[in-house]
Amino acid sequence: MTNPGNRLAGKVAIVTGGGQGIGEAIALAYAREGANVIITGRTKSKLDEVAGKATSSGSTVLGMEALSGNREHAEQVVSEALSRWGRVDVLVNNAHTFTDYLPLDDPKMEENCLIDMQSAFIGSLQLMQLCYPSMRDNGGGSVINMGSSYGVRCEPGFLAYAASKEAIRALTRTAAREWGKDKIRVNTILPAALSPKAIWYMKESNSYDHELSKVSLGKFGTSEDIAPTAIFLASDESNYVTGQTIGVDGGSTMF
Repeated sequence: MTNPGNRLAGKVAIVTGGGQGIGEAIALAYAREGANVIITGRTKSKLDEVAGKATSSGSTVLGMEALSGNREHAEQVVSEALSRWGRVDVLVNNAHTFTDYLPLDDPKMEENCLIDMQSAFIGSLQLMQLCYPSMRDNGGGSVINMGSSYGVRCEPGFLAYAASKEAIRALTRTAAREWGKDKIRVNTILPAALSPKAIWYMKESNSYDHELSKVSLGKFGTSEDIAPTAIFLASDESNYVTGQTIGVDGGSTMF
């Protein structure tokens, strides 16, 4: 086993949605483990703030404005990684536009489904396609997609979000089957953490106690609770793990 603090030495990672929450925690953890990281998001100032936190690690964290689901932006991000470091070893598809609660029979549901699918599913697919040649040609890599327990549990009012997250799990398994020959591992994390969006939602919906009651460990996780699993899946320690869905949610979802 590689020594802690050096598990991702020499690797290059792209982490979408890296300006806050889970994406930030994963990006900073990767930098501490020796990886150079590009983080993407909608707000450059947030990305630059995260990048500044990584200066003591000795690794580079570079923020780039990019919208998930925009192919031109995705191409620019991957091109930057290749021009700077000549490779992409790890891709974390964390960014996802979140549409609010909406009943199934609402006329806006179709629009919400298109928004969520473009951001989550199409955005993940685009970056996977763009990173594939580098991973293949350099002897392998790791793709980490983000699903959701909402996709498994199908909570009322969140069809668009749930459907896009389950589509991502299908994308994960299909890529794991097709790309295994290239030593590219593809896995899904189901995270549950008190991210800024989660805190906002539970406050607005007055659902804190209800959501907490679903967590077997009796407490909500933090973004930092998700990062160790993302490190494991990015490192060579998980070189025989692919096509899996791993819940990092305190036991709110079990397979």
